[in-house]
Amino acid sequence: MQGDKKPNTDTKMDSESSDFEDCEMTGENDLSLTEKIFPSCSSSSSASGSDGERTEVEDSDNDSGFVGNSQGSLDRLDTVTPDLKNETEESRASEPMEINGIYNRNAILRNLTNFKSIAEAHSVYLDMLNLGRRARSNEEPSKIEQLTDEEFLAKLKLPEFQDIAIESTRDYLKAIPDTLLHLLTGRHRPGDCGRPADEKPEWLDMEKFKRGQKFAQDYLVPVYFAEMISLMALFSFDDGLKPLILSGKSSTPFTAFQRYLSTGLRIRNWYTQDIWAKNSDARKDILTVRIKHAAMRRKIEAMTNEEIDAAATIPKPCCPLRETLLKDFSETCEAPVTGQCPFIEMKNNPNRHKGMNQADMAITQWGFIGLITSYPKSFGVHYATDEDLEDFLHLWRVLGYALGLEDEYNFCRGTLQDVRRRSADFIETWVKPNLRIITPEWEHMMRSVVTGLNVYFPGGSYECALLYLTEVLDIRTPRFSASLSYRDWISHNLSKSLFNYTIKLPGVLSSLNFVLNRSLDRAAKYTPEDLEKIRVKLAGCPASDISGTKKNNVNVLAN
Repeated sequence: MQGDKKPNTDTKMDSESSDFEDCEMTGENDLSLTEKIFPSCSSSSSASGSDGERTEVEDSDNDSGFVGNSQGSLDRLDTVTPDLKNETEESRASEPMEINGIYNRNAILRNLTNFKSIAEAHSVYLDMLNLGRRARSNEEPSKIEQLTDEEFLAKLKLPEFQDIAIESTRDYLKAIPDTLLHLLTGRHRPGDCGRPADEKPEWLDMEKFKRGQKFAQDYLVPVYFAEMISLMALFSFDDGLKPLILSGKSSTPFTAFQRYLSTGLRIRNWYTQDIWAKNSDARKDILTVRIKHAAMRRKIEAMTNEEIDAAATIPKPCCPLRETLLKDFSETCEAPVTGQCPFIEMKNNPNRHKGMNQADMAITQWGFIGLITSYPKSFGVHYATDEDLEDFLHLWRVLGYALGLEDEYNFCRGTLQDVRRRSADFIETWVKPNLRIITPEWEHMMRSVVTGLNVYFPGGSYECALLYLTEVLDIRTPRFSASLSYRDWISHNLSKSLFNYTIKLPGVLSSLNFVLNRSLDRAAKYTPEDLEKIRVKLAGCPASDISGTKKNNVNVLAN
C-alpha cells in the first residue's frame, strides 16, 4: 500500500448504495414493519425502533434524497417493508449452477427454464420462437400462442416439453458466456432475498473487510471517480435507468446533486464504520436502502411495462450529442448476435422482467467495483497490490450481502481474476452493444449527474467523463472527439495526467482525498438558503427543463 495515503480522520464519514438506491417515488406513504431485515427494530409511527434506529419518516415532493446533517444519513425514509420472500431449496434446481467458480451450463439452462408462472413461461418461450428459434416439437409459434393458460401449464409439466425448452434456450443464448448466463437466472428472483441485515456471512473475514475499508479511504477520489463514470455503463440498461427516472430524484442537475450527495455520504459511512453496530449511520443506511428498494419494487410491480415506459420518458431530454454518439458506437461496438442481449431483444415484450431483481442488483454492484479493480492504474491506483484489490472486493461482497444480494449473484464473489473475467464479459457482451442504442434519457440523466456533482467537487463535464470512459474501454469515438472544445480537451488531458502521473507524487492523493471529504462535509451542512441558491444557479443549466415529467410520474402512480 502507498505510504502517503493517511485518511482524513477528522471528518465524519457517511456513504452510498446501489445505483437504484434512492428510487422511491413521492405521492405514497406506506407504513409497515421492518423486523424482517432488522429483527431488533420495531417500526411504529414514532419514527424510531426499539434500539433507537430510525425506521420511519414522512415523504414529500421536496425530498430528493438530500442528507440532513442532523442524521448523517437520509433525512427522509419511506416506511415500507421490503417485499421479501425466502424461497425454499425445493423451488431451486437441485443441481448447483456454480461450484468454486466452475459453472455448470446445463444446470443454468435448467434453472432458466424452471418457469415459476404462466406469464414468465410465455415471455421466455414465446420470445425464443418469435425470434426465430425453432422448437424441437415442430409446433408453430401460432399454435403455442393459441394455447390457454391451463393448456400451456399442462404442457410445461411434460418432460419432453421441458427438454424442448432447455434445448431451445441453449441455442438462443449460446453467445452469452457462463458468467453472465448464470446472472440471468437472477431475473427470476426478487432483488432482496429477505436476509436479516444484521446477519453476518459465514465467509466474513473481518480483517479483509477492514483492509477493504482502508483501501477505499486511501483511494477515495479514484474510487468515487470510477463509480461516477461507471454510471454511463449502468444507465445503458434501459430497465435499470427507468426506476431512477420514475423516482424524480435525479432527472435534473439540482435533484441529481441532492441524490448523489446523499449517495456519496452514505458510501463514506460504509467505508469507515461498522455496518452491524447499533445506532451507527452505516447500519441505518443499510436499512434505508433496503426499504427504499422494496418501495420501488412494489411500485414497479403495480404498473404495467407500458405504464413504466410512458412514465419514464422525459418530455424534453437534453441530448445534443446522442446522434453523434450513435454513429460512433454503431461503428466501434460490434452488433450483438441473436440471443446475446436479451435485455435489448425483449425490451418490447409486455411480459418482460421488471427491474429491481437479483440480476439488476448484481449489475449495479459492478458499478462500485468493476472499473477500479479491472483498470486500477487508469484511475490513479498505482501502489495497490492484488491483495489490496481483493480486500476491496471483499468489502463490497459483504455490503452486497447486507443489502440482500443472494451470494450466488454477488458480483464480488471469487478471486480478483474471477471478478475481472466476469467484468470483462459484462462489458464486452452487454455494455458495448447497449451503447449502440443509447436513449435520449441516457444522455440527459448523465448530464444531470455530472452537472450536479460539480456543485461540491467541480472540475468535470459530461463530455470529459464520457471521453475518459471510452478511452478506458478502448471505444473509438472519432465524431464525438472532433466535436469537443479546446477547453474539454485541456480538462481531459489534465485528468489523464493527474490519474496517470501526478497522483503518484507524495501527498497528492491524500490532499485530493482531504478536499473531497471537506467538500462532502460542507455540502452536507448546506442550509435551506444555500440550497435555494444552488437550485437557482442550476436552473439555468442544460437538462434542467423537463416540464411535465414529475406530473406524469405522479399521475401514473396515483392510478
